[in-house]
Amino acid sequence: MVDDAWLAAALETTGDFETSGNPWAGVTGDFDGMGLSCGVLQWNIGSSSLQPLVIGAGRDAVMATMPKFGAAFWQACNGTKAAGMAIVRGWQMGARLKPEVKAELVFFLAGSAMVAQQMRAAGAVARRADKAAGQWAASRGTAPQAKRDFCWFFDLVTQNGGLKGVGLKEVNAFTAAAGNAEKAIGRICDHMATIPAAHAGFKDCWRNATLWRGTVPKEWRDLFILSFLRAQKSKPEFAGLVMNRKGAIAAGQGWVNGEQMNFEGRF
Repeated sequence: MVDDAWLAAALETTGDFETSGNPWAGVTGDFDGMGLSCGVLQWNIGSSSLQPLVIGAGRDAVMATMPKFGAAFWQACNGTKAAGMAIVRGWQMGARLKPEVKAELVFFLAGSAMVAQQMRAAGAVARRADKAAGQWAASRGTAPQAKRDFCWFFDLVTQNGGLKGVGLKEVNAFTAAAGNAEKAIGRICDHMATIPAAHAGFKDCWRNATLWRGTVPKEWRDLFILSFLRAQKSKPEFAGLVMNRKGAIAAGQGWVNGEQMNFEGRF
């Protein structure tokens, strides 16, 4: 069973990458065709992943935090998906939620009832991440896994699926080819500095190329190099963005989605 404090840290870390402000209360509109996306992992109406969480939190919690729009929101989460999509799209100007609706949704999402539902819904992902983190730590001879390992693998499982065949063997080979871990990280930073401007997260890549050089803690260099090797398995235009996220967790800091983040107190 995954420790609740570890799960909360992982959810907040991944949520920080996805939304600004309180990660538990992140709300986005219909930019992706999902109607309304909410919470730390952006559960949504369009995939029917949000409705069970709202129902689990209960009508009383909805009405207590959403006095003006709660009844319609409850209806959106208890009727057909088509009806729910129509309701939440009626709250938007294009793909942007009206401020008064967003304010009530944020209040609801940040409440204890909905935070508890978000924690519960993340349980299956957490177990997969914990298993993978344990396997990684065992391969390094550092079992049991640390909280940082778990948070790294949680972000991997939720966003990228898995390692796609890379592991300690590939990390060691990359390190040996460079000469040592410090030189390997230098090569990674050199690469990040050359990410094309057409690629996702390119400005953050350039910033991280400077930030990470010589600053990755010794005990997390393997995980940092693993971050780069796994990112290279992504589509080229998104590889830099993947590295920004994973490298920031491994290094304890980094630029992601235009924001400089520091996770040292969290891990």
